[in-house]
Amino acid sequence: MLSIDFLEKSELFKGLDDDQLAAVQTCCQEKEFRRGEMIFGKDQSVGDLYIVAEGQVDLRFDMPGRPTSDKNTISSVSEAAVFGWSSFVPPYKTTLSAYCAKNSRVVLMKREELLGLFEKNPRIGYVVTSNLSKVVGKRFHRIQDEIVSRRGHDMMFDW
Repeated sequence: MLSIDFLEKSELFKGLDDDQLAAVQTCCQEKEFRRGEMIFGKDQSVGDLYIVAEGQVDLRFDMPGRPTSDKNTISSVSEAAVFGWSSFVPPYKTTLSAYCAKNSRVVLMKREELLGLFEKNPRIGYVVTSNLSKVVGKRFHRIQDEIVSRRGHDMMFDW
């Protein structure tokens, strides 16, 4: 079973006490993925939120009709990092694909189970959704910085 100490390290559960973490623990299950294995694809309906327990997951922008490539990697997440936030945002479809960069253990949490927990304990729901919005915000800023960096580089060589 996943330890409370591990959950405490995750950016998603910062601010929860041990009793609250124990309640979250009941919503978690672990799954192993092999290097190169797809966890989910872009534009896929999703109902799970994920945390990397061990290993690394690459989040890629795959082009339709083209094979995936490491060059499509937008971001990589490793131990205790959350991904799959689209499971909490309508229309509940992924915006990127997720692939294991190396053999990994991943924690899956069903949206419906978490929402049920949030109804029973609104404080947990508030903390988790606040933390999740911070994660999404950081990721968008990181992508925005990367675009500006690349665009600036391209502009230097366009003329």
